[in-house]
Amino acid sequence: MSKKNIPTAYEVREYLTKEDEYLKDCINNHKTYVITGPKFSGETIWKSKITLPLLEAAEDVGASNEEIWELCKKISQATHAPVTLKEYQRMLPFAQKEKTVDTVLHLLKTYIPPFEDKYWIGVFDIVGYYYCIALISLSDYRKEECEKQLWETIDQFVKRDPELDNIPVLLRNMNVLGSSRTALKEMEKSIRKEIDMLKDK
Repeated sequence: MSKKNIPTAYEVREYLTKEDEYLKDCINNHKTYVITGPKFSGETIWKSKITLPLLEAAEDVGASNEEIWELCKKISQATHAPVTLKEYQRMLPFAQKEKTVDTVLHLLKTYIPPFEDKYWIGVFDIVGYYYCIALISLSDYRKEECEKQLWETIDQFVKRDPELDNIPVLLRNMNVLGSSRTALKEMEKSIRKEIDMLKDK
């Protein structure tokens, strides 16, 4: 099976729908689900849970598929959320592309962790989400809007995850990148204050 290198959101959506239908057919009709290696070059990017939402956001803001596909490709190579400064800095080249920042800001308005699901499983891409958070944390373009989105993200965690079980990874983002960004240091302090208040209850 061959696929062109850079698909549209529609093509990825159709591909994922067919894959899902195949899985459901196997389950419902007691068929053997055949697990194979990649059927075509770049299939892992097509399957990455963050790819379709990013391509859809790109369409909404008028970013090119080629530009956003590079981000999808980089994120799909990651096996876990960023931990070290070097891993966070993988997003630096993307944070310097205006349309990419536009896309990620647009995505994060609605791409919100499923706090009701303890393990954030299903269609939500935990790894991709935190790399997108890192990207806007590193951006100097639309800096005020990026910072506003980060504050809103902190607010989402505090309000929707009352035990703050999931906030340590967000805190790490602010801690690792905060040495060169004052606003992130303030966000780190705010998160730590919330954690301390929870401990004192």
